[in-house]
Amino acid sequence: MVVRTIYIARHGYRSNWLPQGPYPLPPTGVDSDVPLAKHGIDQAKELAHYILSLGNQPELIFSSPFFRCIETSEPIADILELPINVDTGLGEWYKPDREVIPIPAPLESLENFFPQKLNKNWESTVIPSNEGETEEDLYLRCKIFWPKFINQVEREFPNVETILLVTHAASKASLGMNLLGFSNWREPLDEDGTIIRSGSCSLDKFELVPSINDEGEETVPFESRQWRMTMNGNTEFLTKGEEMNWDYRNAFEAGSDADMKLRREAAAAATDVDSSEAAESSCEQPTESVYVSVDLPSNSYRERAEIDRTASLQYSGLNTPHPLFKIGNKLYEGDWKKLVGTELAFLGEAVLNKKSRDEQLNKSNSNDAGDDIEDGDGESRAKYEPQSHQEKDRSMEQGDEEEHSERIYRITDRIALTRVQPM
Repeated sequence: MVVRTIYIARHGYRSNWLPQGPYPLPPTGVDSDVPLAKHGIDQAKELAHYILSLGNQPELIFSSPFFRCIETSEPIADILELPINVDTGLGEWYKPDREVIPIPAPLESLENFFPQKLNKNWESTVIPSNEGETEEDLYLRCKIFWPKFINQVEREFPNVETILLVTHAASKASLGMNLLGFSNWREPLDEDGTIIRSGSCSLDKFELVPSINDEGEETVPFESRQWRMTMNGNTEFLTKGEEMNWDYRNAFEAGSDADMKLRREAAAAATDVDSSEAAESSCEQPTESVYVSVDLPSNSYRERAEIDRTASLQYSGLNTPHPLFKIGNKLYEGDWKKLVGTELAFLGEAVLNKKSRDEQLNKSNSNDAGDDIEDGDGESRAKYEPQSHQEKDRSMEQGDEEEHSERIYRITDRIALTRVQPM
């Protein structure tokens, strides 16, 4: 029997991520080995209950040796009645230029904080360098980790098919991309540029692609096995949804002081923008509707994907590169794309004068191409252009004839949706 399903989770919300202190010292005395905030503990409990609701539950739990990961694992271990196997191969990524490279506390010390929760018999497969790691070093560490780790699991637990790993953002992405066979974590998962998402307490799922030999037995060595990702950064079970997502495009160590400073500055800037917009709206500024073309994924080119008109629709983060949509009981992640030639018409919404119609059409044809609306970070947003819109001319004294027409909007951006996970 072989491992067929692998869940990989990131730890919950750290205490040093809170907007204001005081911040607790690392319980283990190890630099940066901070505990979870209360919010992070709540997230871990929500993750535990979500895992309990799954039909395919983990039979083994493995955790990074850092305090925040074991704290995240604890509610899951309690609810599934499983021990926590600590493996240094799942540890955090620390760059070589860091002033202090944290070395995790030994198992004997961790047992004081998590009594009777840790498996003393599990032996770590890979030990990260105590001098730090480059991006390439981390990827190589994860590449070495997988075959050693899976072979040890299958040798010591021959009846186990489903496991859970609790780790950190960079390690989570690197482990996942290695499992999928990519050469580095900067490659996109698909042609749309999708990457592995790593919000706090987010969950990934990887499933083994079956490979059967002539005798009907699975004898493929781990290095030759193929995996497919069926859950990417899932946070649908969290009360506040995705928070603190981190990926390789962030220049700073995940959750570091520099990372937090950058996030707080961005949040402050967003607050200033919101306050400014609120002040403008209070002065009775005109509003406008924004129309977005939405692409729904289909499992077959023969079938047409349609949105049920009776389904409830919720969305979040339209001002971000990857907004979230919930349609009925299905969760999707959006991705902004360019779109050419799509028009939206509202019959009877425009009033045109017959004598000036040709003049207006000629004018609109000369203005077909408009600039995309951009927010502060340069991301494109939905753009629409009125193609035929004129105020009603009430001067009947001049004999003008009126004709009701449609108001037409040209949509230049669209959102491509990707199913996250059935609820």
